[in-house]
Amino acid sequence: MASKQIFDHPKLLEETPLLDLTEAAKKFPVRCSRSTLERWVRTGTRGVLLETILVGNRRFTTEPAIERFLVGQQHTIPEQSRLEPRRNLSRKEIAEVIYERVDNESLWLE
Repeated sequence: MASKQIFDHPKLLEETPLLDLTEAAKKFPVRCSRSTLERWVRTGTRGVLLETILVGNRRFTTEPAIERFLVGQQHTIPEQSRLEPRRNLSRKEIAEVIYERVDNESLWLE
């Protein structure tokens, strides 16, 4: 079984503070574990991956990346009509839509 490639997001270095996955798990509105976050990094959920960056041998994320992940799960792409056939979007297209949504909507974490 081939492992999926995990994409690092260097722009996360511009967002502070960096949170390791254990700290990040505490920022979600529902209880989740580090292993759940690791799965969201590798395979995602509902077509959305949690953005991370590898520093040394540890993986980190940020609160804005968590917000983008949560917003990305909540919304469908508005340009798609139910009458139009669906097409698979590239990860880049999905990321662009999510960033646009996060800019337009504010999702506050506790």
